[in-house]
Amino acid sequence: MNEQRSLFAKVRTVIVVTLISMMLWLLAESRMVRSQTVEAQLAITSVESPGGLELVVRQVPGESFVRVVEIELEGSTSGIDELVRQLQNRLELRLGREIPARPGIFEIDLRAELRRSPDLDMHGVTITSVIPERVFIEVDEIETREFPLRIVLPDGVEIDGAHRFDPALVRVRAPSSVLAQVGVDSGNVTVTRDQIDQLNPGRLETIPGVIVEIEGIDAGTWGATIEPAQVDVFIELQSVTQELELDPLPVQVLIAPAEIGRWRVDIDDGDRDLIGVTVEGPVEGLELLRSGAIRPRAYIVLSYVDLEGGIPAQSVQIVNLPPGCRVLGTERVVGLRITRVPDAEPASEPAP
Repeated sequence: MNEQRSLFAKVRTVIVVTLISMMLWLLAESRMVRSQTVEAQLAITSVESPGGLELVVRQVPGESFVRVVEIELEGSTSGIDELVRQLQNRLELRLGREIPARPGIFEIDLRAELRRSPDLDMHGVTITSVIPERVFIEVDEIETREFPLRIVLPDGVEIDGAHRFDPALVRVRAPSSVLAQVGVDSGNVTVTRDQIDQLNPGRLETIPGVIVEIEGIDAGTWGATIEPAQVDVFIELQSVTQELELDPLPVQVLIAPAEIGRWRVDIDDGDRDLIGVTVEGPVEGLELLRSGAIRPRAYIVLSYVDLEGGIPAQSVQIVNLPPGCRVLGTERVVGLRITRVPDAEPASEPAP
């Protein structure tokens, strides 16, 4: 019995000693000094500015843009692990805390800001270095300016009367330093040739959603917005057509092949040529008529029923006009005298 108790006592002693040794080892490990380098993404954030100012913040252009910061830490294992957990691979510079909430350019000492950060527990940890050591931050105040608009049309396009925009003004919100570099007092609304081609001359038409452009401000301009970015344009194109009176047009007679030689068709003497026919159309089309490159034709069409009935008049058709051209005025009609040719066999009436 005594031997068993002695054995149990020895086993218990071994277990207790082992547990105490492990605890001491863990404690020593947690307090052991070591070094570690961690990377953190640099984040610049802004909050509502005091005093009603609307501020915008960025890294100073022209300097080396910093995205990742290397932080070398030295301290106990537990302290470093806790600090790394708190960092979450992110180093935040906040406007109004690490960054002064007023317009200007500021040099931020990253190592110093890390040391006094209220979000980080630096107990037992030393920051031995930060790469880069500094970052340059620009803070500016947002201003608003209104710009009237001017229309920009393709070469050769003219409009009747005054055009207008909806809305008539646009507002530009941008840092004061950006607006100070804008050397124009109006925005451009550029209408393309394709948009012009969709319009009807002589009518007030709407071109929706035309982009507003302001010299010195584009999509990549820091902190700048144009409101609205697109406007509707209301314009009336000048008529680009002209008129031309054609030379006399001989009137031709067209009948079915089966009726040729069976009928005599005489056009009244005063109607054999169409005189005073006026054509309206684009300049380039009328020029083709003037030069003779295109020759219009005038004709009447007589069916079997027209011939058999001996109609006294028929309307004239004018064809072979350039694209976009049309004949002005009322329909022309010529007088006719239709007689059957003697001894000509009558053609069979076409089946209905």
